[in-house]
Amino acid sequence: MMEKGMTLMSKAVAVIEISLLCLFLTLFLSCESNDRYVGAYEAKDTAGEVLLELKAGGEGNWISGSQEVPFSWYLKGGELRINTREGGVIVGKIQGDTIEVDIPGRKGMVFRKAP
Repeated sequence: MMEKGMTLMSKAVAVIEISLLCLFLTLFLSCESNDRYVGAYEAKDTAGEVLLELKAGGEGNWISGSQEVPFSWYLKGGELRINTREGGVIVGKIQGDTIEVDIPGRKGMVFRKAP
């Protein structure tokens, strides 16, 4: 009788372990890595060059002339989401080494990864 109890317990533990492994793999494969997008991106604007700096850890800087504006960023559905300090969200479409950003009240800007 003890052997049946141990066998059922072993099977239950195995099912739980397999379920946890499947959950871990699903979460691991569905997360997008921000690391490959870390770096500096450049664009030309009517005021000159604009630099979009994406740092590890989801922090970044928008640099235009002598003005530097910090922000946080993350990826969602293959798009870059920039959270401004004022609470707005700017969406960028990622295509290879370029990021196309639509800025409210202005035309879109295309940032290219700096060498």
